[in-house]
Amino acid sequence: MFSRITSFVVVLALVVAGFWGYREHREKQALLVKAENQYQRAFHTLSDNMNLLQDELGKSLAVNSKLQATNSLTEVWRLSAQARSDVGELPLSLMPFNNTMNFLNDVSNFSYQVAVHNEGNKPLTDDQWNTLNQMYTRSKNLEKQLSALQSAVISKNLRWMDAELALAQTDKKTDNVIVDGFKSMEKQVKSEKPLTFGPTVTGLRTRNATDENKLTGNPVDADGAAQAAANFLGLPNTQGVVAQKNGSGTPYSSYSVTAKLPQDGQVYLTVTAKGGHITNYMDNRAVGDPRIDLDQAGTKALAYLKSKGITGNTIIRTDQYDNVGVFEIVPSTNGVLIYPERTTVKVALDTGSVVGLVAQDYAFNQSPNRRIPAAKLTEAQARKFVSPKVSIQETNRAIIQDELNREQFCYEFVGIMDNDTYKIYISAVDGKEVGVEKLKM
Repeated sequence: MFSRITSFVVVLALVVAGFWGYREHREKQALLVKAENQYQRAFHTLSDNMNLLQDELGKSLAVNSKLQATNSLTEVWRLSAQARSDVGELPLSLMPFNNTMNFLNDVSNFSYQVAVHNEGNKPLTDDQWNTLNQMYTRSKNLEKQLSALQSAVISKNLRWMDAELALAQTDKKTDNVIVDGFKSMEKQVKSEKPLTFGPTVTGLRTRNATDENKLTGNPVDADGAAQAAANFLGLPNTQGVVAQKNGSGTPYSSYSVTAKLPQDGQVYLTVTAKGGHITNYMDNRAVGDPRIDLDQAGTKALAYLKSKGITGNTIIRTDQYDNVGVFEIVPSTNGVLIYPERTTVKVALDTGSVVGLVAQDYAFNQSPNRRIPAAKLTEAQARKFVSPKVSIQETNRAIIQDELNREQFCYEFVGIMDNDTYKIYISAVDGKEVGVEKLKM
C-alpha cells in the first residue's frame, strides 16, 4: 500500500513538474519571439530610414533655394535622429558601434544648424555644400551595405537572437552574417577622414554630449535597471521585465528595457546605468479615434509628470501627430522657464493615457538647488538688442543652455518676421544674443 502511494506521489510530482516546465518554456519562448520581433522591426525601420536619409541629403544638394534646402535638411535632422534611435534598439551592446553613431550625430547636428539656426534666404555656402556632399556619399555607402544586409536577413531568414548569442560568445570567433555586416559598416566609417565643421556646429556637438557625472545615484546592473523600470511603471515586481545593456555607441551608458504589462500590453524604456533614471518611455499600442481635446490631454500630461516625481508645470509647445498629443514641458521657478529640465510627454487622445516620455534633459540637468541670477538688464533694455524687423508678440524670462553647454539667464522674445515665428534669447546679464530658434508651425 505504501509503495502504491509513493508511486502515485512520484508520478503526480513528475506531472506537475512537467506541466510547470512546459508553461515556463512557453512563456520563455513567447518572450524570445517578442524580443526577436522587436529587433526585426528596429532593423528594417533603420534600413528604411537610412534609405530616406540619403535621398533627402541628395535633394539638399540639388536645390539652390534656401527654403527648399531648409525643408530637406529639417527632414534629414528628423531621420538621422530616428536612425540613432533605431540603432539603440538593436542588441549591439557587445560590439563597438560608436563611429557610426557619431556619424549620425554629425549629420543631425549639421542639418539642425543649417536648417534651423541659419537666417536669411541665401543658398548653401561652398563649405556647407562640400560637407553635405561628403555626408551624402558616406550615407549612400552605409545605405548600400545596410540594404545588402537586409536582403540577406530576408532571403536567409536570419534571426537577431542568433546574432545576440554570437556576440555573447567572446571566447570564440563569431561567424554570423548580421554581426559581420555591422562590423563591416563600423570599419568603413572608422576608416574615413573626420568631417570638418564650423565652430557653431562643433559647439552643437559639444552641447549634445552628455556628462554622466551630472546624474545622481549609484550605478545599477541589469537587475537594478529592471527594478527601476518596474518602480516607474508601478509593477509589484520585475516579472516580465527584461533589461539589456546598450552598446558603447549610445550617447550615455544605459539599458534598454522591455516590460510586459498586466493588461497584456508591452512597453519599452531606457534606463541610465548610473542612478537608474528613466530617460525614455514608449508604448506602441494602437491609438483609436480622439475622445479628448489637446487642452484635456495637456492637463493629463502635467498630472503624469507629477505622479512620477518629475518637475514640470509649464507647457511650452503643443503638437498633434495622428491621434497623439505631444507636449514639451519645463519647470517654471518664480516665473523663469528652466529649459535644461525639459521633458516631452505624448498623450493618446482616445483614452488620455501617456504613451511616450522623453526625459533625458531632465535626468541630466535636474537641480533642486538651482539659483536664478539677478538680471542686470530690464526687459525694455534687452528688447533693444532684438532686430527691429521682428514683431515681438510675447516675452518670458528663461534659463537656457548655449552652444557650449553653459547655462544662461535670458529674456526670451517670441516674435514674427517674414511670416515666420522665432524665439530670440538675449542675455539678461550683458545683452548678448545667446540663441535664435525658428519655430515650425
